Parts: sequence; C-alpha cells; structure tokens
Amino acid sequence: MTDADYRVDLENFAGPLDLLLHLIKKEELDIHDIPVARILEQYLHHMGLMKDLDLDEAGEFLVMAATLMVIKSKMLLPSEEIDLAEEIDPRYELVQQLLEYKRLKDSGKILVDQAHTAALRVGRPDSARPEPLKQEDKALDDLGIFDLLEAFSKILESIGEGRGKKTAHVRVDDKPVRHYVDTLQARLRADRSVLFSDLMAGHERSECIGYFLALLLLLKQEVAACAQDGQFGEIRVLWRGASEQQQVEMDLADDFR
Repeated sequence: MTDADYRVDLENFAGPLDLLLHLIKKEELDIHDIPVARILEQYLHHMGLMKDLDLDEAGEFLVMAATLMVIKSKMLLPSEEIDLAEEIDPRYELVQQLLEYKRLKDSGKILVDQAHTAALRVGRPDSARPEPLKQEDKALDDLGIFDLLEAFSKILESIGEGRGKKTAHVRVDDKPVRHYVDTLQARLRADRSVLFSDLMAGHERSECIGYFLALLLLLKQEVAACAQDGQFGEIRVLWRGASEQQQVEMDLADDFR
C-alpha cells in the first residue's frame, strides 16, 4: 500500500477531547484535578501512535497538545504574591470544556441508544438489519478508538515493530485497503467473530495496518463491532451484517484517500 492508499481521518471517530476523557478514565483521575504533566505524556504517546499508523492528524489534536504544554508551563511557574482567592487555576477552562463535552456526549449516547431501540420496532427486511449484539458483548459501549489504538500498538511491539524500533527487513505491500476490507468481511461473515490478536497474527507491519484500517471502516459502517471481556480482556471483532454491500464499497473512496 502507498501512503495515499491507507490514510484515514481520525476525526471520523474521535477528537482531542475524546482522547483526554479516555486518558482520564484509563488513569482513574479526577477530572477536576488533572495532573497535566502525566496526561500530556500519555497524550503525546497516543499522537505518536497516530503518526506510526499514518493516520491523518487533525489540527485540533496539535492545538490541544500545545494547550496542555501551556497549562503545564503555567503550573510550573513560581506562585506570585497575589490573593489566592482571585488566582485562576490554569486548568479551569480545559476542565469546563471537558465537563461540557462529556455531558453532551453522554446525552448523545442516550439518544443513539433510543434510536437503535426504536429502529428495532420498525419492520425492515432481515438483510437490511444489522445483527444485534449479544448481551455478553455489550462491553462495546466502553471500547473506543483509542482502546483499539493501544491494543494495536502492543501488537506491533510484540512483533518487534513498535515505536522506536527498527527492522532489518521490510517487505513492500502493494495491496489496496479494498483487499483487506473484502478479506476481513469474508472472514467475519464465515466465523462470525475473531479475536483482534488473531486477526493480526502472522502478518507483517504493513499488512497489520491494512487490516486495522479496514476494521476502522467496517466499525464506522456498523458492519462490524468490537467487544472486550472486562477492562483488560481480549478484544473480539464481531460480525453484525452489512445493510448494503455496495454502500460499503462506495464509501471506500471517501474514507481512504
């Protein structure tokens, strides 16, 4: 694949505030008392993962990184002799943005859940209705794009191709993302589900990237879903069924440019 074959816009899935909320939840931090230095380190690590995967880094991610650096700098400055009651915490504005965004996101999730419930009550051909997730697979709600990025990073590290590591032999992969989408769909349709680690097993870096980006597209189209057995359990990719196969194919040109 060339760079143009597998570049994808991460904003289709999440933005910088989503990443911050993910890190706060992952590190079990108090959103009102964010340790900026710690969060900044994790944030830059995730941006490094995006770069390694050749995902389009939207300007908003870079702006947020700069904002965190400014806040960290302000917090490192010596306190001036001013009235503490009038001193404004450098994190205040960011915390307010996070709280408001989280409130809107939670409200949006409720509306989406209600829409899905209502959709099940409307008669549609079976071929047009994605297969519902089983009750044991409902952990999908807590599994986001950044969880997948972290899992993918660990897979690259396990095969010796993580960040900062060099490989002596690199095989050029000229297969388009369309190939990986078709292959992944066929496997999921046949097996109904596959472990994320098994999906990447035995493949070189470029092939792993191809399957990962194909998975992102199928997740966006709700053709596939991901579930996790507990907070640190293995991630499983589930087949939900395609509403219109041709629609998935047409969207390839828009999502992978």
